[in-house]
Amino acid sequence: MKGSFDPPGTSASSPRTVRRVLSFSLAAPIGLVSLILLIIGGVFLAVGQADYSDYTGRAEALVSAREQTTETRGTGDNKRTQTDIDVFVDYEAEGREFTSVKLNGLNPSSYNEGDELTVAYDPADPGDPVTAQSTEEGAFDLFLWLAVGMLAAGGIGALTALALVVIAARR
Repeated sequence: MKGSFDPPGTSASSPRTVRRVLSFSLAAPIGLVSLILLIIGGVFLAVGQADYSDYTGRAEALVSAREQTTETRGTGDNKRTQTDIDVFVDYEAEGREFTSVKLNGLNPSSYNEGDELTVAYDPADPGDPVTAQSTEEGAFDLFLWLAVGMLAAGGIGALTALALVVIAARR
């Protein structure tokens, strides 16, 4: 039986229509997942290229504050909560005292108020400290490898979704 919107000579359950719907139904989620992988891969690529090789200065620092902010977005079932943790340190570098300076680099949120740690800084800009582990050779390599994998998977997925759309359009 023909549906009210089927063109003359076709059937809603014809193999051609089923294949077309199936192709589009597969292309949409594959395309969405691919887009997400490409975005995350791009972020990981940017993070993986962090270069703290100029951060040759070292100083003993004291965590003076740990601020946690929680932001809630959306409503009902779409409600999402995001928590950010900022860590601030006090230290002396290049003959100057720095107080309540935000700590950057790898895992700054793993430190609590009152903790002591070694920070690294660029002697030309001692007011921008990072965790000492951020300056180690290969500290961000994991992000680069994850970026390569996500970008490759996202690219393959995007090509697959595109192929499914083209196949469906030709039918």
